[in-house]
Amino acid sequence: MAPVVVITGASSGIGRSLAFSWAKRGARVVLSARGRDALEGVASEVRAAGGDALAVAGDVTVEEDRKALCERALGAYGRLDVLVNNAGRGYYTPSIEIDPAELEALYRLNVVAPVRLAQLAIEPLAATKGTLVMVSSIAGLVAAPRMGPYASSKFALEALAMSLRAELSSRGVRVLVVRPGPVETPFHANAVVTDDNVGYRPPGHKKQSPDEVAEMIVCAVDAGRDVLETSLFVKTASLAARVAPGPMRWLSRRMARRSGF
Repeated sequence: MAPVVVITGASSGIGRSLAFSWAKRGARVVLSARGRDALEGVASEVRAAGGDALAVAGDVTVEEDRKALCERALGAYGRLDVLVNNAGRGYYTPSIEIDPAELEALYRLNVVAPVRLAQLAIEPLAATKGTLVMVSSIAGLVAAPRMGPYASSKFALEALAMSLRAELSSRGVRVLVVRPGPVETPFHANAVVTDDNVGYRPPGHKKQSPDEVAEMIVCAVDAGRDVLETSLFVKTASLAARVAPGPMRWLSRRMARRSGF
């Protein structure tokens, strides 16, 4: 039977690319985003390409919309094989200048929403021995200057995913954490930035395409992987954070000075 995949943040970027990657493999995709017109456009493109898509517009930070997303998916297809928590937003500012209201809004989207959707989807995912995908970031392991608010939300998501993986293993539900680096999407354009500075970026870093990252995610789900780091840059930074914390702290201080601190 064709798998059913729910994707949040599906109107653009990685989420949009995931819709096409899964649809071309015969999956039925349920697409979620706030912008109804953009979301319906993606769903129409998927159908025009021969895929099966259902658009469910809504805000994943709103409980009624979260429940409606799961209910619509199950009502239309009767099962759930993959839930991709891809919706998220950036927030870049010096930590001493964080706006508490903005931080709370960030956590509602980047942390609370994916965990609550996971709770709502556990029973159908357990029935299909399905997969929960948490789209994190290299910022879930490494916090550079001005990235404290965003990184802290991804650190929290990483910790929750780690616990979920252990807790759900006996029920046959896999948890995949995805750590992209820079990707060519509207992510930074949609982020909250207080001074036109999104923090340090390594010289010569190359952004991945959302299509490339999406293909990697679909293959990682098929392979039953626990973690996907999508580029050499991410793998190098991830390794350095674990085995060389002292030099990484020195580098972070150097980045801060270059950023004007």
